[in-house]
Amino acid sequence: MREYLLILKGDGMKDMSPNDLQSMFAQYQEWVTDLGAQYLGGQRLEENGAYLVSKEGAVATDGPFLESKEIIAGYFLVQAEDLDDAIAITKTVPHLGPYGIEVRPLVWPKM
Repeated sequence: MREYLLILKGDGMKDMSPNDLQSMFAQYQEWVTDLGAQYLGGQRLEENGAYLVSKEGAVATDGPFLESKEIIAGYFLVQAEDLDDAIAITKTVPHLGPYGIEVRPLVWPKM
């Protein structure tokens, strides 16, 4: 089994009502339960942060400055047999809809 990072794009949650948020989080909880041991973790990210542009004299600016459909809203870490299996898992994520999810295999070996 390999580990895959599912990068959730879009900022649709910021305009959701409290009831809609509660419903969505319930869907996520059910999704995590269904995945069982294949689910390794995940987190929603805050909208604000910093963006660094250079190592030499690194400058941190408010950011990220991306189009709303490109904003990284959160991530999940899952185990899958291969990329096709990771894609199959991703197709079941409640977030998948008007926003995209990028699927990336992790490279480093486990310690």
